Amino acid sequence: NNNSNNNISLSSSSSSNSRAGSSHSTIKQRKPPKRIPAEQSLPIYLFRNSTNQTAMTTWGDIAKLWNRTAQYDDLFSHATAVPSLPPLYGESILPSSTTASHRRPRRTVVMIHCGPKTGSTTLRKACKINLERTCNIDHKKKREPVGYMDESKLYPLIRQCRDTSHFCAKEVDMPSRFDVVPMYDNVTFVHMFPFRNYDEWARSAMKQQYDRGREGGCDRAESMLGRCKHNNMEIDFRKYGKTELSRFKDGAVRRMHYEDDGGGNSSEEENEGGEERHVFLLYHHRELKEVLEKLSNVYGVPPLPGSNGKGKEKRPEGTCDGKLLDMFHDCFSSKLMELT
Repeated sequence: NNNSNNNISLSSSSSSNSRAGSSHSTIKQRKPPKRIPAEQSLPIYLFRNSTNQTAMTTWGDIAKLWNRTAQYDDLFSHATAVPSLPPLYGESILPSSTTASHRRPRRTVVMIHCGPKTGSTTLRKACKINLERTCNIDHKKKREPVGYMDESKLYPLIRQCRDTSHFCAKEVDMPSRFDVVPMYDNVTFVHMFPFRNYDEWARSAMKQQYDRGREGGCDRAESMLGRCKHNNMEIDFRKYGKTELSRFKDGAVRRMHYEDDGGGNSSEEENEGGEERHVFLLYHHRELKEVLEKLSNVYGVPPLPGSNGKGKEKRPEGTCDGKLLDMFHDCFSSKLMELT
């Protein structure tokens, strides 16, 4: 285990970079891309457990369909059936004549993008325990795993915790600049984003304001909505799955389609898959356990202990006045179809 030090450094210094999985002592610094393909063509994968089927669409297509009434089956039925999730781009990035002893297997990092009312409480706890077990992280009674809402800690942590396959994150970005987050060597990121019907999500998020503070919680929500101000609690349009995916994908796309400063003089090894890659998977939030099992089968990653828990099964009766939900929709819901 490379992670025996409990006081693990979370800086992006050269000492942490040297453990990034590269055969070199330093990580190559690459400039951000100069020419970016249309983000509308970004592949988005879907998995439906009830039929054990995988499908693929593009961000441009799914963004047009993902409205307030859309259900997961609606998005799935408009996608194209594919045999499976994409493979790890081959276990070797060297020419086929090279012996197996020289092959470098790709590392899979499952990055679970958490959001309110889609199982985030369960995932937060599971990822915290997993980091403690696989990377000897001492959270010292913290509610959240290291890097959960802090990308300056998250990305160095991913480099250092080589024995950890799952990382939970909330409201983080993927920096496009390689001088901020250097290129990961031989790593495939699988980004899991939860789907929940928008109107159902909004009702549940509004009820959470009542569950937390009863009428006082509703009054606080009404005060914010009266000014159409974003709420820092669950009923926040910025935290809905489509909004998160729309924002996060930008940096990842730029990293996937970089253009080398030397006018395309990258090595054959780099072109054949030595660098990082990103796979986007939109899953139904109630099928988390099954989706994680699917990823284990496809990519050989271990299971995430505790991911089948139920964070808030027992909820009190009652919710905020219906007018608050109307106010929320009046303020924000038209923006749902403006996400690109």
